[in-house]
Amino acid sequence: MTTPQHNEPNTVAASQSARRFFSRDTVGLSNRQLARRYLLSAISAAVFTPLLFYLHFGELSWFAIGFTVFLVLLCLLVALGAYFQDRTDYDTRVAGTEGVGDRVGAFWAVACAFGPLLGWFITAFTPSENSWWWQYAARILFGVALPIVTMLPLLRYVRGKAAMVGLPLLLGITALPISSCWWTIGDLHDGAHSAKVSISRDISTAEWVCSLTGPQYNLPCDAARNFKVAGDFQVTWLEHTSRVIGVRKL
Repeated sequence: MTTPQHNEPNTVAASQSARRFFSRDTVGLSNRQLARRYLLSAISAAVFTPLLFYLHFGELSWFAIGFTVFLVLLCLLVALGAYFQDRTDYDTRVAGTEGVGDRVGAFWAVACAFGPLLGWFITAFTPSENSWWWQYAARILFGVALPIVTMLPLLRYVRGKAAMVGLPLLLGITALPISSCWWTIGDLHDGAHSAKVSISRDISTAEWVCSLTGPQYNLPCDAARNFKVAGDFQVTWLEHTSRVIGVRKL
């Protein structure tokens, strides 16, 4: 988009797409009114989505938090798009191409939104000692590598006044899926931990006692206690994501 004449057809196309996407009662609003409506929607999503999850499930899981962040960001992005839709001085002056880079960059938003979700589904299946590495690697592939790879071709458009909006958006949104994989990266870096755990029965309290002490051993001790049998166990776990991937009685 090198001239205002080139920007005008794109603006018309964007307006037509918006009218097909939004409901009939919103397309008649001005861009500022539409932006204000979605800002209020972002606040509502931030308040009521976790509340509904808590009322239904009795807890706030990481999935609930991630889903809430997704809805809030979606509303904020729509509000931002509506606000800047007619402000062509913020449009990039770099002409688009039909090259491989632009085709890859076209999937950036999809990669940031659904890459972490796909990675989460892969690791939602209980990992084992044989499968945890490739499950975690797949999550990093979809949640970290894919957003970064699809973002890089878009940096060429961050020039001039467009950089004031484009650069924070590219870096900020790309950082979100990466942050969701932080603990997964830590486990891939440090590897699985393994320890021998001895479980015995305290006669006075009838409680199962673990031979290992310290907060770092709470997870393997709890996994061995679940057997409710005295003896020695080999427990393998992932420290950062707090998942036990193997318990074997010796």
